[in-house]
Amino acid sequence: MKILLLFMALIVSFIGCDSGGLAENTAENHIVCFGDSLTEGYGAGGLGQVDRARSYPAFLQKKITLPVVNAGISGDTTVGALVRLETDVLSRNPQMVIIFLGANDFFQRYSTGQTKANLQTIIDRTRNGERKIFLVSFLGDLSWEANLTNSPAGSMFTQHGELLSEYRRMFDDLVRENSDIYFIPDIWTGVWGIHMSDFVHPNSLGYERIAETIYSAIKLHL
Repeated sequence: MKILLLFMALIVSFIGCDSGGLAENTAENHIVCFGDSLTEGYGAGGLGQVDRARSYPAFLQKKITLPVVNAGISGDTTVGALVRLETDVLSRNPQMVIIFLGANDFFQRYSTGQTKANLQTIIDRTRNGERKIFLVSFLGDLSWEANLTNSPAGSMFTQHGELLSEYRRMFDDLVRENSDIYFIPDIWTGVWGIHMSDFVHPNSLGYERIAETIYSAIKLHL
């Protein structure tokens, strides 16, 4: 019995599990998707339902052989992300990090100065000279912004109109000031208004489309 228990304990220690419920590899050659509800998979299981198995990291995993870790937490801001950066990202020593944050900062009306400083700190601490870093904007293109004002969320975004422009400039500034990172400016093409679970979050088909967009951006860097 003692031998059996020891054997079972060894198996458990080798299997492990990550915060996103996806495969994790001890070889430290994986990809970490670091973000909020749009990474965790909020809405993928239906209205208000998180389904990590149908999140964009899960769909991304189906396209590549490197293990993908879902380090998304619904409602997270760049402040919260900074707190868990070491545990959820850096401790894994990933080959690539996809940073998809800022939407909750926007909705909570954080100043772009604060959000930019937090994102810059995340980038600086993630950078190691070899690691590939991708920054994803939660905003769409200008046609997305125009269509948004006619949606059920239109009044909300109209009230934040000036702040929306400031956040757009913030992402532009971050990309210009960090020439070693890669930028994914629009994940909403073919998703927003088509494959949505609510006025902010995609459904499972929407997350699959987002995974395709992100895969197209990262595939040459794998």
